[in-house]
Amino acid sequence: MTFRKKINILLISSSSALGGGTKHMFMLGENLKNEFGIFYAIPKNEYFLEFLNPKNSIDIHERKIKLTDIFNLIKFVKVNSIDIIHAHGKGAGGISRILKLFINRPLIYTFHGIHLECHNWSYRLAYIIYEYLLGWIDSKKILVSQSENNYAKKSKIFLGNKSLIINNGVRNMTIKNYSEKDFDNKSFLASNKTNVISVCRFVQQKNIYEIIRIAIELPNINFYIIGDGPLWHQLKNFIDIKILKNVILLGSKRNVFRYLYEADIYLSTSLYEGLPLSIIEAMSIGLPIVASNVAGNCDTIIHGKSGFYYDLSDINKAVGYLTKLSKNKLLKQKLGKAAFQRQREFFSRQKMLSKYKKLYNEIFIF
Repeated sequence: MTFRKKINILLISSSSALGGGTKHMFMLGENLKNEFGIFYAIPKNEYFLEFLNPKNSIDIHERKIKLTDIFNLIKFVKVNSIDIIHAHGKGAGGISRILKLFINRPLIYTFHGIHLECHNWSYRLAYIIYEYLLGWIDSKKILVSQSENNYAKKSKIFLGNKSLIINNGVRNMTIKNYSEKDFDNKSFLASNKTNVISVCRFVQQKNIYEIIRIAIELPNINFYIIGDGPLWHQLKNFIDIKILKNVILLGSKRNVFRYLYEADIYLSTSLYEGLPLSIIEAMSIGLPIVASNVAGNCDTIIHGKSGFYYDLSDINKAVGYLTKLSKNKLLKQKLGKAAFQRQREFFSRQKMLSKYKKLYNEIFIF
């Protein structure tokens, strides 16, 4: 009797930032490592060292395509008998497509957020042409939400007949107890006010200044922001200049759930998303959501049933929804419970993993 070896998968990210794409990649790797051989290619970073070692990983440059990386990756693929390459994000997609030209392996490309309206016309045109010229190389294209798929088609991004929607998923958590502000007998957030929380990287896409503009209108509500990134000091200086006591930057946190459990409402002001892990993590404990009505976000909740959407820049509408939730505990609990149930139905980690297992097995070349 012959036994089939494990399928070996190389997961690639050209970003080492603690964002949704990298978190998604390591979530896949850690939860599938008993059934598949999992290997990583990622720039050096401090966030994921516990998952990486010299045998299962290779360092690549941050957000750059280097010939030395391509050469080293070709060698890494051959030495470790890699069967499938799975690229996460645009940079990794570029590297992986070049890599596939030199080695015949199935390539899965996950977009993790497409939004061309933030760029000028020349960038948009160049990106669309790039996808038409090199998109045929992909064996399968993964879009992480229905709205991302719709946006790709609307933007004329080449998908061919190779695209597949696999919703992002997160671990099912215990629902929040609204009668308890404390978690694990230690208080992280203020207990005498409504606490609104956001978890995001400090980059332009997350539109964090809109959180601050909303907070200015609601001085009796606390706004906590977890995360880090290039805009940290700029935002911190702005908050200091405005002397805003109700906006608190908490920095990066490894266990965001400790803070989510003490919060009352989750707020996202993003300009666009793929399908935001931060929102569905908040849903997984039963927090009601207030979010900008943009691609990715609009797949998460149902307006009026598990949270509220507001149009970008409509500060008054966002303020109104947050005020309504802060003053109505029963509504807050009702919407939070509906968000909790929706996460389990559509955005559970187990459902997501099952779909990836099936895909890896189907695409594997014997």
